[in-house]
Amino acid sequence: MPLVDVIKNELDSKKIQYEFIEIDKSYSFYHDAKQLGIPLENLARATVIEAHGENRLLVLRAGDMLDFSSLNTIYGNSVSIASNYQSRLEGCDPQCKVPLPELQSMEIVIDQRMLEVDTVYFDAGVHGSYLKISGEDFKQLHKESTLGEFSCPAEKLYRVNYNEEQDGNSLNSFTPKRIQQRVEETFDLPAMPAIAQEVMRIRIDPKAGASELAKIVAQDPSLAAQVISWASSPYYGYQGKIDSIATAISRVLGFDLVLNLALGISVGKSLNVSTEGPLGLNAYWKQSVYSATLSEKLCSFIRGKTRPQRGLVYLSGLLHNIGQLLLGHLFPPQFYLINKYVEMNPHIPIANIERYLLGISHVEVGAWLMESWNMPEELITAVRWHHHDDYEGEHAIYSNIVLLANRLLRRLEIGDATQILLPEKIMSMVGIDEQDAFKALDLIVEDETELDAIAQQMVA
Repeated sequence: MPLVDVIKNELDSKKIQYEFIEIDKSYSFYHDAKQLGIPLENLARATVIEAHGENRLLVLRAGDMLDFSSLNTIYGNSVSIASNYQSRLEGCDPQCKVPLPELQSMEIVIDQRMLEVDTVYFDAGVHGSYLKISGEDFKQLHKESTLGEFSCPAEKLYRVNYNEEQDGNSLNSFTPKRIQQRVEETFDLPAMPAIAQEVMRIRIDPKAGASELAKIVAQDPSLAAQVISWASSPYYGYQGKIDSIATAISRVLGFDLVLNLALGISVGKSLNVSTEGPLGLNAYWKQSVYSATLSEKLCSFIRGKTRPQRGLVYLSGLLHNIGQLLLGHLFPPQFYLINKYVEMNPHIPIANIERYLLGISHVEVGAWLMESWNMPEELITAVRWHHHDDYEGEHAIYSNIVLLANRLLRRLEIGDATQILLPEKIMSMVGIDEQDAFKALDLIVEDETELDAIAQQMVA
């Protein structure tokens, strides 16, 4: 029996009034709620967790945050996203979870705030398909389900915003000013790597060329091997023999690309962070390589305006999330917790989760680090403002291009953006139209295999 008929029979048997609604394409809860024309709080989110070897289906309002610490309190410090979940419903999309008790073989736990919703929209088992029922009928369906309190409401989460004047109003004692003081004074704060210092030196030297850069790259055997490997990749299409680092730079990769890659790699290697997790090195470098490449391609489509420096655009894409690595380097226990929250709440902006747990986010600490290393102002701007679609200050074009790149990459399920909308205001400020933005994204899709290989080399 088709899945839709199974669901209809279940609701009809309980005399529940319902409506099936389909949207064009589902990218995120925010996107879906906008298409449905409803507040985000009316949309239910179902997540399968594993605790003590058993799966449970948790249901909460889509805009709220699943509170990992509360779940640990409830289930005894053994909670994780279920890795072995498979729907028993024939025809159900793998990512869909229909929160109807009779159709699930596991315990369903309803967050208390979900019962305050007057009209509920929930997953109908097919990507982009929703069921609409009244809040009272939702309560009736779940009268035998377990009730719990395991969420942080959206209105509380989004109040935790960075404020330079804040001095004690965050959710814990880690205020921005205190974190900044520790970042500036701690012995753990890494100095700018020696190779990065050399790269920065020749970056501002108008006489420097491939031979000078090759000498710097050669100081780090792993970096030298990566440069040779990139130049030999089919991605660059060079038919000759790569017999030296200088050849790789001058004939294949180009001075600016190698300079920025060397700078990015040396900076990243100076910070000690795990490879695993949604914010680990594997995920970090994949987003960074894709974002840098797409940012540079977007730059080539800019019309009617003075284009920003492509090298700095690439570097901005490569290092815009450097603050995530710094948080992991300075605060390993808190960083582990942030990773758990992000894993359970992929739709919540990472900066909001960081501020909820630490009182500060990666954009602030990343900007402080770049400032302390006297990095270019354009890069500092991109690091600090790449999540803000209303920033119009000096060098805003660098943060705006990175923002556009990350929102485009969300369509490929890459990176940490939670929105896919390309703001018209930013598109106009940058000087690019939507059609060209998607052309740039198509070029990235064509190069996925090569970009994945580069990202893996960055981790190594």
